[in-house]
Amino acid sequence: MNLKKLPEITPDGFTGAIMAIEGIKDAAVLLNGPTGCKFYHGAVADGQFPRVDSLDPLYYSEEFYFGQPRVPATYLDDHDYVFGATNKLEKILPVVAQKGHSLVAVVNSPGAALIGDDLERFIEQAGLPVPCFAIESTGFSDSFATGFQIAVIRALKLLAPQPLEFKGKSVNLVGMSIYHRHWQGSLDELCYLLKICGIRVVSVLCAGSGVEELKKLGSAEYNLVVHDEFADHITPFLKERFGQESIVSEKGAPVGFDATEAWIKKVCNRVDADPSPAQKVLAAARKQSCEVLSRFNSLTGLPKGATFAVSADPSMALPLTKWLYSWLGMVPVSICTGDTNNDYADILKKFLSDTGCKNAWNMDAADVRPDVAFGSEIFISRLRLCGLPVIGIDISLPGNGYMDVIQKSLLGARGALYLLEKIINGL
Repeated sequence: MNLKKLPEITPDGFTGAIMAIEGIKDAAVLLNGPTGCKFYHGAVADGQFPRVDSLDPLYYSEEFYFGQPRVPATYLDDHDYVFGATNKLEKILPVVAQKGHSLVAVVNSPGAALIGDDLERFIEQAGLPVPCFAIESTGFSDSFATGFQIAVIRALKLLAPQPLEFKGKSVNLVGMSIYHRHWQGSLDELCYLLKICGIRVVSVLCAGSGVEELKKLGSAEYNLVVHDEFADHITPFLKERFGQESIVSEKGAPVGFDATEAWIKKVCNRVDADPSPAQKVLAAARKQSCEVLSRFNSLTGLPKGATFAVSADPSMALPLTKWLYSWLGMVPVSICTGDTNNDYADILKKFLSDTGCKNAWNMDAADVRPDVAFGSEIFISRLRLCGLPVIGIDISLPGNGYMDVIQKSLLGARGALYLLEKIINGL
């Protein structure tokens, strides 16, 4: 087998929809599908966003849960695919509704979508004590971000938050998910930077906020975008419903110092807030990184001149590539964004061309042997299986199961310092 041509597994719209609902702290996904579709999503949701206080395995030992606290499933078999899942759906809906959730979403797996069960009818006849809705198709062949946004919009339509009087200097954070690597640390970092500038975060769609917080999102003055791929359908919906304008940084997500400062300055300008407190934090981080880089460079000559590859969404790849090139003097040899029909991808492509690195665009990393690779563990593992002694820095999922105890961030000042630490220790 030619390992260089081995395709990488990337999450699709089905996974995106599940993670969107599981990202609401008091919501649950009921998966209408086989157990093969359940266990990975249940494990990832629980690992990325633990919500269960009790560790008693018997609490989730009943039918449909299989010992996991997240993503109960109808465990469809060959009989169900022929005759339908009516009996199992009638049994599972009340069980899930009684677990204390404030919202339940019934999500079809790709195979279950072919059966044709009327999920809305089951929900209506069940008379559940909590709001419940069905997602019969998540855009299975579409991207993770597409499925994520489909689920977020469906949830908001059911919850029907009402327009409220706008409160000054307040935002909703849009475009984050619990599937983002180190999402909790990144969210805390961004909320801290906004807070010290006097900006209040009303809700985060759908990464950590609860149903009650989502119902109050109409009181925010603006919707502040983090990763545009995860927000470009949600923000028009919110504008139509609540009249909220969106704030999107042309430099992409707040990765590295310059992109973070641009992100902060743009939101502060729109809400009439003072960005200087956050700028002071960034200045201190820049100073700290300069001291470390100066010492490291004097001993090794690195990281200047080291080559790197990036496999990430455009809003992440653009600021990361610019930061590595301009701040650390590293050379891009492979930049792959998946989605190339994107403004950030166009800006990134032009940047590579302007810096004499145009051949890096969509170049297979296995063909150019980078010193450092940024991407998922699957991306990094493929390069290592090809015999490349690459330094892997995982910035996205799927991961390798590493359990993070100390909270980390990929965004903001803390994110830049964390990435710098990984880079110089790897090199």
